[in-house]
Amino acid sequence: MKEDFEENYPLSKKISRFAGEAIRDYSMIREGDGILIGLSGGKDSLLLSLSLALLRKRSPVKFTLRACLIDQSDGSMQTERVAAYMDELEIPLKIVPHPICQIMEERKERSPCSLCANMRRGMLAGQAAALGCDTIALGHHKDDAAETVLMNLFYGGRFKCFHPHLYMSRSGIRVIRPFVYLEERRIELEARRLSLPVTNFCCPYGEKSKRKIAKETMASLLKEAPELKSNIVHALKNLHENESWPKGMLKE
Repeated sequence: MKEDFEENYPLSKKISRFAGEAIRDYSMIREGDGILIGLSGGKDSLLLSLSLALLRKRSPVKFTLRACLIDQSDGSMQTERVAAYMDELEIPLKIVPHPICQIMEERKERSPCSLCANMRRGMLAGQAAALGCDTIALGHHKDDAAETVLMNLFYGGRFKCFHPHLYMSRSGIRVIRPFVYLEERRIELEARRLSLPVTNFCCPYGEKSKRKIAKETMASLLKEAPELKSNIVHALKNLHENESWPKGMLKE
């Protein structure tokens, strides 16, 4: 008989509270949902898996969990510890090898991060449909949201970000992000405290990506405006039509 993972991985009440607030605010989980966790092996998706596994035990809303790891490492990623961890959480895991980095190198892709994200999301949607899941859960957090806003401002001229709960009309799959209220630092500390089997894939494009520039810019801005990330998320939640610049005259 398996040991109770709740005793082995005593999740912080603050992590549970922030995730619970996001799930409630954006109606992320519904009765009978089949949720596929997009697993990377990193701290965010591993902690998200634990959070959802605990919620599955406690919530009156019944849902099922599965996980899918897109292995783009060409076999170099050590997935054994991750697989054992998911087994502890009683979450079935499917590992799908795919040469994403090789494809980007062959195409000499100018925006590798965008292409990678789109490919991974498309593959996850396909796996969700094949596994009978209607929802994909991703580990994006508050830092990701704030940095995405900066990236869209810098390179797209738009104040825009991914949504915490998105319906993909092409596939009929919903995407949820229960960690959008959590800062990356808190996730990192919790993953370290619980000794989660973090198995990061070292992306060859990570050191020269637009996201790295946004992350460095954010770190610099936080020195002068410590609440910047929270303020960006607040703006995303409360952006009113009269705060944009419509053509013609604006009436107060």
